[in-house]
Order: sequence, then C-alpha cells, then structure tokens
Amino acid sequence: MAATAESDHPRLILHNFLSPDLCKELEFIHKSCSTIGYRQNVFSTTLSHLIATNSSHLILPFIPIREKLKEKVEEFFGCEYELFVEFTGLISWTKGASIGWHSDDNRPYLKQRDYAAVCYLNSYGVDFGGGLFHFQDGEPTTFVPMAGDALIYTADSRNIHSVEEITDGERLTLTLWFSRDKSHDEDIKLISFLSKRQFDISDTSSNRYLPSPASQNMYWFPPEHSSTYESGFDIRCARLHVLGYELYSANARSIADEHSSWDISDILLESLRLARGNDLFDKEYVHVSHALQVVQFYHWKATELQISNSKMDTVKVIPISASQEDDISRLKLQAIKDQHLAEAIFLYGTRGESVEHDWVSFSNIIDLWEAYTSKLWHNMVLSLPHWIENQSIFYEPNGGA
Repeated sequence: MAATAESDHPRLILHNFLSPDLCKELEFIHKSCSTIGYRQNVFSTTLSHLIATNSSHLILPFIPIREKLKEKVEEFFGCEYELFVEFTGLISWTKGASIGWHSDDNRPYLKQRDYAAVCYLNSYGVDFGGGLFHFQDGEPTTFVPMAGDALIYTADSRNIHSVEEITDGERLTLTLWFSRDKSHDEDIKLISFLSKRQFDISDTSSNRYLPSPASQNMYWFPPEHSSTYESGFDIRCARLHVLGYELYSANARSIADEHSSWDISDILLESLRLARGNDLFDKEYVHVSHALQVVQFYHWKATELQISNSKMDTVKVIPISASQEDDISRLKLQAIKDQHLAEAIFLYGTRGESVEHDWVSFSNIIDLWEAYTSKLWHNMVLSLPHWIENQSIFYEPNGGA
C-alpha cells in the first residue's frame, strides 16, 4: 500500500524491488567495508569511502539500482526536471540505535534533499528486532522492513517519520537522497575522486583490487575510545569473531613488550592469518580488511558451492601450537577489549545464517572472490572514460558497468 503522489503525504512502497542475491551482495560489501557511522550505534559504507579505500570496483553493483530508483522517483512524483543523486550509502543500525520524529530536510545543511529512497536488505524479526519505521501522518503509518522492499517519500515536513530503537541485530539499508540541485550531484564528486586514481587495464596483479584500510579510528567502537583503545573493539575483528574466526600474527607479542612502540593498529595493518577452533589456515592476508572481505564473501557464496571432492590434505591447515594460541589470544584481547559488547552488537544477525564452515570450501572461495573482484575492477576501468566524458556514473550493459 502506498499514498499517491498527489496526497498530503506522498510516498511509495515497492515490494521485492531488490532480489535476495542483490541484497546479499550489498550486505557483503557493507560488512566488508563499513566504518563508524554518523550517529550512535550506526555503521556506514559510502561510495566515496569505497573509492578512497581502493575498492572503487565495489560501486558497480549500486549503479543499476540508483538508476532504477531515480526513474521510479521521477515517474511517481511526475518530476518535470532532472533529479540528481545527492547521496548513496549502505547504513546499518545496531542495538540501541533509534531516531525520533523528524523530516530529512529539518537540518539546514540538508535542505537540498528533495526525495528519499530506502531499500531494506534484511528483515524485521529475522535479522533484527525493533527498527520499525513510522510516519507521523498519512497511510501507511507503520512500515515493517523486509528484505528487498523499497520505501520512497518526499524528504520534507509532509513525511515526518521516526525509527524505533533496535533491540537486537543489525538493520541494514541502502539509502539514497535525490536533489533538484545539480551542484549537489554525487556523481561529479565521485568521478573527480576516481579521476585522481591510477587504473591500468593491463595490470594483472591482485594488488590492483586489494582493499586499503582507512585510519584505525574509523573502525573503533565506540568512537570516543578510538584514540586510546582502552575499551570497545575494532569492528572488523568483531565481525570476524562473531562468525567464528580469530586472527593470528607472530607480531602480536610485540604489543606486550613495554619497550615496543607497536599497538593494535600496527598489527592489523600487517600480514595476518585466520584461525578457527584448533586450526590455523596457512595463508597470509595483506591485512585485516583483506581477511574480512574474503570471509564475508564466503558467507555470501558458501551455500552456492557444490560439495567439493577435494581432500582435506590438499588444504593448508595446521594445528595451532601453544605459542600460536597465546599470540591469537593476545591479539584478540587487544582488538576486542569488550567481547560482550561486540557480540551484543553483531552476533544476533548471524544466528540465522546456515553457513557450515569447512576449510576445503573456504580454500576454494578465495579463487571465486578473486574472480568476482577482478571482473568488477575490469568493468569499472572500462567504464571510467565514459563516466568522465559524461560526468555521470551510469550502467553499460555491454561490457562496462
């Protein structure tokens, strides 16, 4: 049910707007790349952040969605003028996050926002508790977030709304704002960022698409402890932990050395290996962001893998020694100071996941992740000259984005 564009409270609901797999793909991107968000207990992944952290290729899945949503907004509201995407971002609200009655234009610095579109990537009652969306006036008064649904409304006083406090889990959305003002066109800014980066289509190394971490304080929760790491946790390590993985680095013992200048931020930027249970996976990742992206990709794609005939002895997994176990524990204690808080924030949303880990499948997924990432990177590089020429990021079905 949706109010019409001519009503006092114009809004549109599109059920099953996004496919389940597209929801999962965007979830993979967010849980791989998110940083501390704009309000308490909120995490975000913006397109500009993806570009800044050498993950420009990950903007490609967003492009056709942005175009379809823009068309829906222009059609439903009968726009006789071109709209511009002012903001695109993945935003997750976790336990304790909420927002009171407001309209999206009630802050002076956001007056340029004319329309809002929110696509829900997971479901109320399954992936999170609380988080119902309420309109102050008009119908429907309450919107129950379900994966794949989209909610579109005017970003003004006609659609004052609120979001209930999240009680459990992680409420994940793709949020876009649209503006009539071309000076706020997000594409122009994004293309400017992309133009400053060097992309070589002949480059075949994996370094071309490996993520590059932002500053450590963008990953530390709660943010008020990001300068001291005295309390809270690194959100990347916490996401790995709730999925059953820990990190190993022989350099972890340097943290305990009173004569060493190393801290947790140094360790997480160094080569790391993954541990699970009593096993240590004998593959080095460039840093924690690299390891997290592979693990999140596994949890997206593992259920699609055919059962492998490979034998366990073909996979490089070794038993964890006593000294290695000490290093793993030492690193975990530094990266996740408050394990209870980390699990309260992130664990609920993993309970419904039916991914049964095995090292053979995990080993195979690494090649699939590289193929997926390489293809996106290649298509992005092919599209970039056209984007620069048109000063617009658009979908090209025949080869590019």
